[in-house]
Amino acid sequence: MPRVTRESKIFVGNKEFKVDDLLKTIIYLPADSVNQFFTGMGLTIPREIRIYVLRELLREKVAETRKSRLTLADELNYRLSWFAEFSETQFENLLIFYDDMELFKYYLEDLWVELFGYMLDKKVTPLDFKHLYDLSLAHVRNVGLELPELKTYNLAIKRLFFDAPGKIDGLTPERIRPVLYKSSTLGEVREFGLKYDVDVPRRLKKNELAEIIIQEMKDRKEYTEELEKQIKKMSVILMQRFAIDHDIKASTELKKEEIIEYVLSNAKETKESYYTPDSKDVYEEEMGMHEDEKVETEAEQQPQPADVYKPRRSEVQYVQQSVDLSELIREVKLLRQSVEALSVSMKKEESHEEVLVEEQKPMEFEEKDPLIINAAEFYGSSKTLKQAIKEESLEENQMIEEETSQKKEKKEIKPKKDKSEKQPMSKKKAIILWVVVGILSIVLIHFIYAIITYFAPNFMPLHQNWLNQIKISGTGLLDYYHNLLSTLGI
Repeated sequence: MPRVTRESKIFVGNKEFKVDDLLKTIIYLPADSVNQFFTGMGLTIPREIRIYVLRELLREKVAETRKSRLTLADELNYRLSWFAEFSETQFENLLIFYDDMELFKYYLEDLWVELFGYMLDKKVTPLDFKHLYDLSLAHVRNVGLELPELKTYNLAIKRLFFDAPGKIDGLTPERIRPVLYKSSTLGEVREFGLKYDVDVPRRLKKNELAEIIIQEMKDRKEYTEELEKQIKKMSVILMQRFAIDHDIKASTELKKEEIIEYVLSNAKETKESYYTPDSKDVYEEEMGMHEDEKVETEAEQQPQPADVYKPRRSEVQYVQQSVDLSELIREVKLLRQSVEALSVSMKKEESHEEVLVEEQKPMEFEEKDPLIINAAEFYGSSKTLKQAIKEESLEENQMIEEETSQKKEKKEIKPKKDKSEKQPMSKKKAIILWVVVGILSIVLIHFIYAIITYFAPNFMPLHQNWLNQIKISGTGLLDYYHNLLSTLGI
């Protein structure tokens, strides 16, 4: 079957939809609805699908991060050098680390595109697709276009994905040991354990510490039964002192490799086939560059033509690490603040000068230019202000008297009624007519809105939810219109 893309078309019920149109609502489905849908069909998904989506989504972002930190020999840069071999948990945490909602939206879109392809491959019926689509429409109508919370979403849907035989979190035990040891923190390794229902203890128990010391003595061929009895009778503090004195690396605090082994020996995915490594060298393996990584690196070094396709992601431009712009930015900010302060000071001085000039001028009333009194500010002396207010009040009184006299004249001159004119409609009839017209207009508007939402389900979802609160024979008004359109064969 050809690979499904955003432009592919899928039958949803008896209608054909483009994948890109389905994504507009399905990506907002909460994790519990996604779980119910897939478990209801008894369908689980290979973990490789989600790992593929996360790796391809984050590849460009990681490349940008590493380029910007080339001159920094920091821990993050080293951890990201293992990106090509990350486990699913590491990819999920990396997506959370970038804390980019647009990136999260792309993740959900790309994941659902791959899920659609897998569902078609597993012969999921058009009716099942319609059920999934209807779930998303109902959710968007009730809640709106709100993405689920990233971390809880990934944890909630983890049981939908399964590992290939002999793998855990997408990797074999042989590969996950060095990958987690070299590129994960202690907290992330513990989180990896919890994901597979293994709660790693914070400290070793007394008998577990004793077993480590005894096994080390056996490996050195210094073991005796008497020594074993002696060690087991010791307190934890004495055991740790014995280990230090005999150069044995043993502590109640679990080290990273011990946490990894604890998870691998207790997780149901690897418990049956678990074996203890012969030496700690398995954690010191370095990552060899994959062929696809080599090709990508070589391609980056070659000049690229202008029409080469690049995946759609947020563009990031970089400044050479050797150029420190922080001081320049600070100076520009200080310069801007100085200019703004100077500008304010100059405005105040100009305002003060205008006031002084007005006060020095003699008051002249020969030229009565209109004064704007209702402005936010008045520039001039207090005497000028009082005179202006007095003049304005006189003008207002004169205008009021003129308006009053005009009204009296209009009342005295009443036009004679023309008998040929039609009698006006009574007030009661006019009200009834307007009510009828208003009701018909509202019904017509809602019916037009129902037609629009019938063909564009995600149009104004909040208004759709409000309309469905109006019931007709137990059915929401909007759903009633949609059912009517469906029976008409539209």
